[in-house]
Amino acid sequence: MKKFTPTMLLLLATFTVTFVTAQGPEAEALDDSNFYTETTKKEFANRAIKALDPNGFMYEFENLNINTPYSEHATAFFRDKVIVSSAKRIGGFTSKKDGFYNLYCGDLNQKGDIKNLVNFSRAINTKENHEGSVALSNAQDVVFFTRSVEENGEYNLKIFRAEMIEYEWTNFEMLPFNMEGYAIENPVLSPDDKTIYFSANIPGSKGGFDLFSVAINEDGTYGTPVNLGSEINTHKDERFPYVMGDNSALYFSSNGHYNLGGLDIFESKIIDGKFNFPVNMGSSLNSPEDDFGFLMDQSNSGFFTSNRAGGKGGNDIYYFKREKTLQSLQGTIVDYKTNMILPNATVTVVDAYGRIVDKIKTNDQGIFTTKVIPYNSYTLHASKDGFIETDEDFESYRGDDFTHKLTIKLPQAKAEIVEVEEKLMIKIENIYFDYNKWVIKDESTLSLNKIIEVLNENPTMVIEINAHTDTRGKAGYNYTLSNKRAASAKKYLIENGINASRLVSKGYGETQPLEKCGANCSETQHETNRRIEFVIVE
Repeated sequence: MKKFTPTMLLLLATFTVTFVTAQGPEAEALDDSNFYTETTKKEFANRAIKALDPNGFMYEFENLNINTPYSEHATAFFRDKVIVSSAKRIGGFTSKKDGFYNLYCGDLNQKGDIKNLVNFSRAINTKENHEGSVALSNAQDVVFFTRSVEENGEYNLKIFRAEMIEYEWTNFEMLPFNMEGYAIENPVLSPDDKTIYFSANIPGSKGGFDLFSVAINEDGTYGTPVNLGSEINTHKDERFPYVMGDNSALYFSSNGHYNLGGLDIFESKIIDGKFNFPVNMGSSLNSPEDDFGFLMDQSNSGFFTSNRAGGKGGNDIYYFKREKTLQSLQGTIVDYKTNMILPNATVTVVDAYGRIVDKIKTNDQGIFTTKVIPYNSYTLHASKDGFIETDEDFESYRGDDFTHKLTIKLPQAKAEIVEVEEKLMIKIENIYFDYNKWVIKDESTLSLNKIIEVLNENPTMVIEINAHTDTRGKAGYNYTLSNKRAASAKKYLIENGINASRLVSKGYGETQPLEKCGANCSETQHETNRRIEFVIVE
């Protein structure tokens, strides 16, 4: 079975999207000829929305009352409030230039709305510069923020730091890894306050803006910025990083990965300290316009910013709640040759990072069920006593609520002739009967077929079929039951071509247990004692 990478899976799910994103240079040429019209663009965008399923989550969101014809952007949680970067004039405070932002702070109510915006800090906000994205330490006594700096007649954003002393932000400094002539913006702190992630177009970028990290050393100095690598960054723009408080995922916006158009919000799982493939958060969140500034608490609700159609103007803040989409994999284990269902087979589910995420057994219908995450790949290790263990690759190739179906075929292992306590025996897996019954279960006919194969290969071989029970129940009853079970196995072999003269059947009841645990036996030990042995007599 062909194994797809997670990125290939997203490409399969968004085949129409790749057509849109591949149109860059050609689209400009078509615009020049008035052929590639706005109507055509909308048609492609609508196709993309339908093609890109949600990545494991369904989002519900609403435009907030604080939005205006200017631009707003929710940038950080601060105690029980939210810090908003806005070009709006509030409280008589205005920026020097149109499009320049200042920082405000608003109360967060239970419905997710932001109320009562006030100036976040007159020490941080200026009339001459833009103040943007904010990151706060865990103690919320250190703040990192972006501020525009004029360089040779142009404004570039830089990252600044300040600390709170006696309820005032003070000790301002522009961080040393800022570079003249380049934009460094959107700071966010790792949960342990030891790393700053940011977006920049500095040397070392793969194209446009890339995401970088820089270490905060114990002595308060800073390391050298490190590019997050080609798994995250593309030849276009990656901006607005955000790391979950439990360090489980990095969210960011990109127009370089497969998307709906403009900036889309992506998620990269953090596993063993490494950023894994970024996955588009889906068309229930992203739009054909710019979507960015993802900000989420631990309750699966938060904010993002978008200039999508239907807003109040500029960039608007949206409050969202999300619910996880429910996906499951229902598999059936069958015999490779006969397609007979195989109950009591074991399936171990391993994710793309080699972690065991589930271990289940098939039921009486040979069926197992496990939960899977959309757009993830898995390996299923299927095993059963008497069969050759088989691996099957599986890809959860869609993002909505769905139950995948899969059939795994297990080849039988051949019977072996072994010596046990000076007796030669044909070794096969256990023969199964219903409780207190002597009719052979269908799955065990596959095992008896192995005995037939050995006997046909050895035409002079004579065997004794010895049946044993566990130690529960009365001895007399167990003796009778074991004789009936041995006779059932003998009858099956005769019906399938083995001469009766080559077969002897005998029941031993509970007199020869392998596990001598008496009344204290576990169910596994009882199962070991319930057995049929095929002893070679001649």
